[in-house]
Amino acid sequence: MPSTRRRFLVQTSSLGGLALLAGCAGLNADTPTIATLEIALENATEDAHIFHIAVETADGLGQWDSREVPPETREVVEREPDAEYDSVVIHGVVDEQTTRGEILDMDGTDRTEICPRIIFQYNTGSDPTILQSSDIRC
Repeated sequence: MPSTRRRFLVQTSSLGGLALLAGCAGLNADTPTIATLEIALENATEDAHIFHIAVETADGLGQWDSREVPPETREVVEREPDAEYDSVVIHGVVDEQTTRGEILDMDGTDRTEICPRIIFQYNTGSDPTILQSSDIRC
């Protein structure tokens, strides 16, 4: 009887350890979801500018959002996603200059939820740019 109990405990702990490792290694993870997409509109000029942004997913291009951003300020726009995304591209326009940026490493993460931080930056000395970082707080 004791050997049967010992064998059961070893098998149970092995399965539990495997389940924990699978979660850590991302073996059972699906495409990650975006909890909140935060886009900072950064106007690094001495004049107010209108920023136009749109989010594109596998479902198509979303609605354009326009915001006037005062000089030398940053405004944050948050977008709540409707579904899981396989890819996300941010499109931006300022003073008829366009830019785009793709959120990287959607499939390269072992997390089930990611929180990318996007900066849409404009300075009259250069083209508008879209920068990305990730936040592990979510």
